[in-house]
Amino acid sequence: MSPSQPEVIHRYQIPVDDQNHRFTIGRGPLHFACRQDGVVEFWACAPTDSIALLREFTVVGTGHPMPIGTWHVGTAIAPGGHLVWHVPECAIPLQPTTEVRVQVSADPATISQEVGRIVRDTRMRRPGTEA
Repeated sequence: MSPSQPEVIHRYQIPVDDQNHRFTIGRGPLHFACRQDGVVEFWACAPTDSIALLREFTVVGTGHPMPIGTWHVGTAIAPGGHLVWHVPECAIPLQPTTEVRVQVSADPATISQEVGRIVRDTRMRRPGTEA
């Protein structure tokens, strides 16, 4: 997506099930809502080549403890107004990084090409894109 193209906003759903759920999104979340029982929705910009963030959320009710390692990012009122859901974002453990080994005798152009290939391959296998 080039900078001249407009951003696209997508809707995502987080089940109210005491589980963590991973999403690959662009900028956001922009807004939280609850239009049906058992699901909190949020809107965020779709991932692009320049911004694709792996984010993990869960849902807790008012008066319930926030899970350790989380921080509040949004709130939604359930249909009928009797329940209020809060959305904490969960810290995602760091993934091992790709190790790059290049022969000392390699020329700078070869090193640059190899590093570029590894970066492209890593982006193609981004974790969480199946969510």
